Amino acid sequence: MFNVNIFTAIIVLIMGIYDMSYAFNRRKQPTNKGGIRAFMALGIIFTIAGIVMIVRVLMK
Repeated sequence: MFNVNIFTAIIVLIMGIYDMSYAFNRRKQPTNKGGIRAFMALGIIFTIAGIVMIVRVLMK
């Protein structure tokens, strides 16, 4: 379907984990509550995409 470099997959995975940790660490602050859900959703999407990319690279 598409070719992905292993380094791209690792960067996407790290970006997803970073977004989730950012949302998790900001959940106690009373301001900017709206962005927490967005960062958590993006983190989950990027983490799943990174895992899928790594599996596809390793299966090749």
